[in-house]
Amino acid sequence: MKNLPTWFFRAPTTLGSPLAIIKWWEARRVPYNILIGVYGVISLTLFYFFIQSSGKLEPGEDAVEPIAFIAAPIAINLAYTAGWFVELILRYVFAVRSTKTGPCLLKAGVIFSLVVASLPTVVWGCIYIGTRPK
Repeated sequence: MKNLPTWFFRAPTTLGSPLAIIKWWEARRVPYNILIGVYGVISLTLFYFFIQSSGKLEPGEDAVEPIAFIAAPIAINLAYTAGWFVELILRYVFAVRSTKTGPCLLKAGVIFSLVVASLPTVVWGCIYIGTRPK
């Protein structure tokens, strides 16, 4: 577990074939999903706390559309798949020949995913802070 962050972002030792690129990405899909899923649950918990505590949610309203619980994991995995797709395009269309392309794209994708998962919580956290009694 201690070496997971090192392994997760470790660059391949050689420039691989398209199949090797896809394998590199797919070996990291489950840890990525666990990371984003755990973070998402924490963020969602805080989101619910802030929205309930702010008093802005009317009785009978949904804080989150139920379809979002189905759509979010699908969207996250489609975006993840775009990582190896973009790496293949960079390698074979734009001749970017670096073993660091995948790790850079993965880091950017993880940061982007964490920011997107945080946005509703940050917005409702600000609303909560602005509406709580002084």
